[in-house]
Formats: sequence, C-alpha cells, structure tokens
Amino acid sequence: MKKYASIVFATILFLGMFLVATNALALDPAERKALKDELKQEIQEEMKGEGEGVAGWIQEHISIGGLIKVGAAWESVKSKNGNSNNGSDICLTAVELGVEAEVNDWVSVETLLLYEDPTDFLREEDEGGVELDEGIVTIGNTEEFPLYAAGGKMYVPFGALLTHFPDDPLMDVPLTLMMGEINEKAVLLGAEWPQIGFSVSGYLFRGDMNEVGKENHIKSYGFDANYSNEDLEGIDLLVGASYLSNIADSNGLEDALNEHGIHDIEEFVGGFDAYLHVGFAGFFVDGEYMTALDDIRGPGSTSGPQPAVWNVEAGYNWDWGKNLEIALKYAASDEAEDLGYPETRLGICFNQEIFERVTASAAYLHDEYEDYDVDNRDKRDVVYGQIAVEF
Repeated sequence: MKKYASIVFATILFLGMFLVATNALALDPAERKALKDELKQEIQEEMKGEGEGVAGWIQEHISIGGLIKVGAAWESVKSKNGNSNNGSDICLTAVELGVEAEVNDWVSVETLLLYEDPTDFLREEDEGGVELDEGIVTIGNTEEFPLYAAGGKMYVPFGALLTHFPDDPLMDVPLTLMMGEINEKAVLLGAEWPQIGFSVSGYLFRGDMNEVGKENHIKSYGFDANYSNEDLEGIDLLVGASYLSNIADSNGLEDALNEHGIHDIEEFVGGFDAYLHVGFAGFFVDGEYMTALDDIRGPGSTSGPQPAVWNVEAGYNWDWGKNLEIALKYAASDEAEDLGYPETRLGICFNQEIFERVTASAAYLHDEYEDYDVDNRDKRDVVYGQIAVEF
C-alpha cells in the first residue's frame, strides 16, 4: 500500500511541476528563480517526511537479530577392543540470522537462516551450508484473545529440550534434543493465557517416516501443554508435557533409522515427553524424560527398540558483576545403542558473561556406551570451549 501511495504521490508531484513550469514561462527570470527555489524546498520537505515515516514504520515493526558461535574441542574415544582415537578441531559452530515483522496487530512473520558446521574430526564430515531453518506466519494476538494459528517451516513443540550446555555438533546436543527435535512444514493451533501462565498447542505435519505399504499423507500430529510462572514467591517454574503420534519422524530418529536402511516402519509409534524447570535465588534444576511408547519396528520385523532418554541439569548463577553460570549434567538412555546414544553422560559447564550478549563457555563431558553400541565405542571424553555473540 505504501508503495502505491508513493507512486501516486510522485505522479501528482510530476504533473504539478509540469503545470507550474508551463505557467512559469510567462514570468521574468527573477520570479522564475524564486518559484523554482520554493518548489524545490517543498519537494525536499515532502520527501524527508515520507522517508521518516517509512523508517519509523520499519523500526517499529521489523526486528533483525542473530547469533554467531565459534568453538574449539578436543575429543578422545576408546573403543570396546581397547583402541583409542583422539582429535581436535576449531569450528564456526553456528551462524543464525533472524528477521521478525509485525505486519499488523494480528499478523506477524518470522524467518531464520542457519549455517551449522557439523565437522566431526573423528568422522571427517563436510561443513554444512546455509538453509532456511524457519519461516512462520502467525495469526493472532494473545494479549487480546488467547487463540492463535501458525503455519510454515518450524520446530514443533515436542518437549522443552532444556539445556545449559553449549548446543552444537562438536559438543553433542542433549540426548532429548537428539531424539525429539522435529523441524517440519506444519500448521499449529494454540492458546495462551499469559495472566495465569498456561499455554496449550496442537499441530499437524506430513512427516517423512511412513508406514509400510501406505501412502504418505498428513497424518502426524502432536500436543503440548505447559504452565510457567516467574513470580511465584521468588520461584521460576516451568512444567509441561508433550505427545507425538509418531516419534520416528524426529530428525534424530529418522536419520538413525535411515542409516540402518530403514525408510518405512511397520506402524507409527507414539512419543511422550515430560519436563520441569525450577529456579530459586540463583539456583536451578532442569529435568526432562522422553520415550517411545512402543517398539519401533522396521519392515517385516516383529520387535524393535523402545528408546528412552532423560536429561537432568542443576546449577547456580553467580552474579559477581558479570553473571557466571555453573551447571552439572546427568543424562542417560535406554535401548538406544543402535541410535549411537551413550548409556550414561556426566558433564560440567561454565558459562561466563564477558560483555552484554557475549558469553564464553567451557565444558567437559564423559560418555559411557552400552555393550552393543552401533559404533563399538566404550568411553568418550570431550573438552570444549566456545564464544557466543548475540546481536
């Protein structure tokens, strides 16, 4: 609309200049110069006012932000046969660039471009490329009315995927994220009641992991409900649960099944996740449990794994002028040796604020694997450092 208004304004301005110039031919040189200067000043003032209006609208309705993470790591892996393999690397871990626009009071859009460097110095994989990670249209205004709808490419809300550790390919993402993260083209309907801290959502997407012998239609769905409160007598609280109709559609499980040559499953397997965060006086505890609700069976199989993972982190935020976050981790898995997940994981992490929006992290992880790990690993140790800058 503003584009067309500018065209109309320019046309009227041009016609006005033409008529004024035609009449000015009858004036003497001094009068023509005075008229020319007056018209020039009017044009400059008009264009300045319109420019300020456009700039003001952009500043009010559009926000641009991003994140850059640079990391370095050392890794040691000991296999079941006693051999060990060590390596180290420096990575441009991730670059994110996001744009959000409030089209009006009831419609907003957001996009996120993502570059990740999944270089694993023990597997020598290639660097990733830039991709559209999210592109979402949202219709609704929860300050006026609780219901809202969203559609596009998004991370659907299955679990909270809580962690305080650096999230990147080298350090390894949390087991809950490895098993439950789902980025799909989906439609979502939700409701939020900010005054009481309760929200619920449901979503639909097609999914890529199909049932054997059946056509691939929009059949996958899920739900999430949670309660949050940051003013509960000094307690910061989040508690929620999620259900997913086919957990094999998650990014991590789908990739792991494909590596085993499984591109279809006998029947969809539901997934469940429960999560909790409690914070008080600088201390915090996060807990999350995620599981498949039945065996995941490949074509013709009568049995299969029923994987489950859980992640618990606890720590303290010490504000000594620049916040220092200290976090301890205990994570584990069950029936996940074919997926390459460790049986147990212990870790410690320090996240130090250096400047505003600049955080330095240092972390250590120790993994132990089950007897029949898909990569024949016994133990793994990782030391990792990272600088993350938000803008």
